[in-house]
Amino acid sequence: MPEKAHVRESVTLVYQPTAEDITEALRARARLARTRNAVRAGVVFLLIFVFLTGLAHLSGDPDPVLSSATGTAVAAVAGGVALLLGHRMQGRMVRRLVEAQGRCRTTVDDTGMRTAGERGESTATWENYPRYLETENLFVALSRDRRSTGVGALPKRGLKKAADADRLREIFDRNARRAGPPAAAEGAVRGG
Repeated sequence: MPEKAHVRESVTLVYQPTAEDITEALRARARLARTRNAVRAGVVFLLIFVFLTGLAHLSGDPDPVLSSATGTAVAAVAGGVALLLGHRMQGRMVRRLVEAQGRCRTTVDDTGMRTAGERGESTATWENYPRYLETENLFVALSRDRRSTGVGALPKRGLKKAADADRLREIFDRNARRAGPPAAAEGAVRGG
């Protein structure tokens, strides 16, 4: 991250948050941990396989490896179904929360991000959101904890003009570290 030089520049976004914004932000965050999660899943399924093989062997199964492979495959399918259902439930909850938020106005500058909505206001400093990533449609601020549980989705459609995306990117680059590879930085900018 370059040395912080406080510049009196700000960018304001005006937008109606959508569940799609949050979903896109969460997917982008998840891509950051994809490799780590794949390794963890591999270890879990290896342990399940070893456990089931031992259990099958102790119970006198004539082909404990086949039984264990079948059991592991069933566990993988069950895990996938549970994950899919969890994402659907999360999507429903997010939709209700976002719809209740109403129209927002977020100002981003070298001190942080301030959002005023129909239901309240919030302020976040760069200390709390020291990383960010960019998707085709969003700038996504990521909280400082290892798993980035705090996510701020700033939709590019809320910018007044295309040049504001470049200015916002400059503010982020001065104050936060880009997480992951640069995404499609030329996302659509439309009033909203």
